[in-house]
Amino acid sequence: MVAGFAEALRSVAAKVPETQVLMVMGTDGIPIERLVVRADPNLEAVAAEYTTLLRASLAAASDTGLGDLQELSVVTEKMIALLVAITPEYFLFAALSPGAMTGRARFALRRASLSLEGEFQ
Repeated sequence: MVAGFAEALRSVAAKVPETQVLMVMGTDGIPIERLVVRADPNLEAVAAEYTTLLRASLAAASDTGLGDLQELSVVTEKMIALLVAITPEYFLFAALSPGAMTGRARFALRRASLSLEGEFQ
């Protein structure tokens, strides 16, 4: 565990009260660090499943010449999932309660991703 990862996740959770789970994860779906704010046994499986969508979106962006994927949002009745790039291979995953202020969450995640970028170089 890298202290910077845990601190970045705590900072996002402090700014986004609707946070359920935050993770630093690779495109392989394996979490490097996680912060569980509201326990839900399904959220880790959800995060792993969304990496399939993430990989397909990464390929689509690359194949169409649009460049690296920066962010992916999925909104359902019961959860908002945000994936924000740290590097092309690593992302922040946030599971938020319905009705979350996604703009504030996106901003907090983007700031965290910029602060973590150096950890991967």
